[in-house]
Amino acid sequence: MTEDDKVKTGYQTAVTLISYEGQLIWRAFSGMLAANSVFIGVAAAVLKFFPNQLFAAKVLAILGLLICRAWFFVLRRQFSYYRYWFAWARHFEKKWLSPEVRITSLGKTFGEGGTIEQDEGTPALSAFSWTARVFRVEWLMTLVVLVFGTLYVLLLKASLGP
Repeated sequence: MTEDDKVKTGYQTAVTLISYEGQLIWRAFSGMLAANSVFIGVAAAVLKFFPNQLFAAKVLAILGLLICRAWFFVLRRQFSYYRYWFAWARHFEKKWLSPEVRITSLGKTFGEGGTIEQDEGTPALSAFSWTARVFRVEWLMTLVVLVFGTLYVLLLKASLGP
């Protein structure tokens, strides 16, 4: 295997792992979202229909908080790996690949508000609007975890009684 083949293989591996990690993030998020939705529903039903079973609601709230904590840390880990694979792809682009192969590097520039110049026959890509740059999927996912955590805290308070 030539040095050029090794570089291409390394770059291709990094890009493949970016895709894999992105899918893994969304699958884990979707699964935890569904599980927490059901969990909250069951806990709220216990409070409403079995008001004398405050212990069960309390246990569900505590378990829900533990699940949210795990969910938060899993998301942090997954996004860290996501950034890691992007860093490797950009490293290969910068150090070993031709200037025409700068897809992830230019994607970062574009996402941060820069304009991307392509060849002479293709118009430049305009920068993301400020509204597109403000929004980050990672922040939204973290917010969802925090909302569920808040719901579990409220459920715990309700289960402690007056």
